[in-house]
Amino acid sequence: MSPVVKLLAAVILIYFPLLTLAIQEVNPEVAWYENFFENNNKGTVERNIKEITTRLNQATKAKNAERQARALKELALTHLTQTNDYEVAMDLLIQCLAIEDSLDLQEQRIFTYLAMAQVFEEVGNYDKSEQLIAQALSFNEATKNPHIEVLILNKLGQIKASSGKMLEAFRNYEQVLEYKNIINNPKAEAQALFNIADIYSKQGIYNRSLQTHRSALAIRRVLKDKSREAISLNEIGELYRRMRNDGRALANHRLALKIRQNLNDKRGMAESFNNIGLLYYQQKKYVSAIASLNAGLKAALESQTLEQQQKSYDFLSLTHKELGEYEEALMKREQFVVVSDFIQNQKNDQRLLESQSRYVIDTKESQIESLEVDRQKREQQLHRQKNLRNFLISLIALGLIIVGLILKLYKVKQRSHARLQEINERVNHQNLQLQELNATKDKFFSIIGHDLKGPLNSLTSFSGLLINHTDSLSKEEIQMLAKDFDKSLKNLLALLNNLLEWSRSQTGNIEFKPETFDITSLLKENKELLCAQAQIKKISFLEDFNGKVLVTAHKHSLNTVVRNLISNSIKFTTEGGLIKLGVKQNQSHVLVTIADTGVGMSPEVIDKLFRIDAKHTTKGTADEKGTGLGLILCKDFVEKNGGKLWVESEPDRGSVFYFSVPLTN
Repeated sequence: MSPVVKLLAAVILIYFPLLTLAIQEVNPEVAWYENFFENNNKGTVERNIKEITTRLNQATKAKNAERQARALKELALTHLTQTNDYEVAMDLLIQCLAIEDSLDLQEQRIFTYLAMAQVFEEVGNYDKSEQLIAQALSFNEATKNPHIEVLILNKLGQIKASSGKMLEAFRNYEQVLEYKNIINNPKAEAQALFNIADIYSKQGIYNRSLQTHRSALAIRRVLKDKSREAISLNEIGELYRRMRNDGRALANHRLALKIRQNLNDKRGMAESFNNIGLLYYQQKKYVSAIASLNAGLKAALESQTLEQQQKSYDFLSLTHKELGEYEEALMKREQFVVVSDFIQNQKNDQRLLESQSRYVIDTKESQIESLEVDRQKREQQLHRQKNLRNFLISLIALGLIIVGLILKLYKVKQRSHARLQEINERVNHQNLQLQELNATKDKFFSIIGHDLKGPLNSLTSFSGLLINHTDSLSKEEIQMLAKDFDKSLKNLLALLNNLLEWSRSQTGNIEFKPETFDITSLLKENKELLCAQAQIKKISFLEDFNGKVLVTAHKHSLNTVVRNLISNSIKFTTEGGLIKLGVKQNQSHVLVTIADTGVGMSPEVIDKLFRIDAKHTTKGTADEKGTGLGLILCKDFVEKNGGKLWVESEPDRGSVFYFSVPLTN
């Protein structure tokens, strides 16, 4: 990495956080207040006063007290910063404070106290100024506005520094710097750093002062505050001069001069030219010193800055004397004396004026104190009213809580009673269910016993005939007995299969895991499986479906359903009959039909078909015996696959069994 790139990266790391701070929005109320002390355009003072007075009259006429207080404060700040009429400013501020106290405008009152403190500072009453700033600080405790806190702390530090309380002022400035991680106010931060550096300089701690001034300078450069940047450079140049580092002192003063020339700041140019001239004088570069001092004198005369005129004449006199130009030196000395006398007379007049102003302003203290007493009384009254209101609210709240508790207890009691009733009803319902289940169980075992008894009796009879009468039976009779024996065994096997399937279904041992398959293939497979039984009775099949129809269901259980339904149709269809297998589909389900031309059923029989507690069996057309559980099992399996099973039938008109299953999307 090249040295240039490294330097650029370092600059970005140093200035990026400061740039982030610079683009943050400043608190509008703080900006509004500070604007009066920064933009003192003397040429527009009359117009400013006229405009504010118009707004004040409008607010008074509209009886808008808050706008009236705002206009009074603007007018007071205008007189404070532009006309220097401190008495008028204080009168207006007292009127403003009276309105703000009556309306309890907490935040607005803070700026009124700061403005009053500024008035007392201008007339030299630093103690009273400090008291008022401290009062503003206490008011801000209620709102906890950090932007206002920073403004107050910076001002409090300046007052304490003016009073010689350097340590206390230093602490106030440090408090300002603690807020830089809470709010983004780089301008206030730079001012606090500048003030701290000034304290270090007065205490002779030049290295710390220089370091702190540089920090303030860096922020001001990011803010592009050229005027204050020049002030920082000037102070750094003076520090270097005191440290006897003339080279760096001269460089900083030249930078400050260049900025002030670009700003056309005559007052600042006079200061910079004079500081450069002083450095040349100390280096015994008298010709260069005279050139700079004359430029400084010209700028001082144009800006009417008496202090810089005095400094220019003083060092021009000394420089001409060193060059042996005694006549010129004497003339400059005489001009120095004239300016010094004028400055002294001005100071005397100013002291007299300040003394008079201070006397007048001090008389206003009683009005301010009276307002403060009224405010405290009002706050005490409000506090008492607040306590009374809180007591009444607490009393009402307690009453509401008691009523609420009573209502809650009543509701709990009602809820408990309702829950007890519900539990009793549930217990009764469960008892009825248990009774029904018990009756169903008894009926079920009765069915099993009855249905198993028939085939087993037949098997016993057949086996007895075969054992005891084998010799007397013909071959044809033995074959007939064997066929009856086989028929009883198959009937018993069908009964046991249905019984096992039904018991597995009831105990949850069958996992109804759906899969996608072709329902028409399932119908064909079962038709072919039972075709031999149908041929014995010369029963034919008719298929009413084309192509594949995919369904999503448990294939094994539906296979049992189809087998049972086709088997039943064969059983109850007369010789030469017809069984029709059909499949229809809609948007969500597939409907399977198994229709026969058999004996049919009455409504009473249909009502008992699918009930375990009302089991009904009928012999087939060839005296086939039913198991009694087949249709119950079919209904259970279809419903567990998300479908329905029902029948339509009339005696001697045949039967049609329907069941539905979900269609595959």
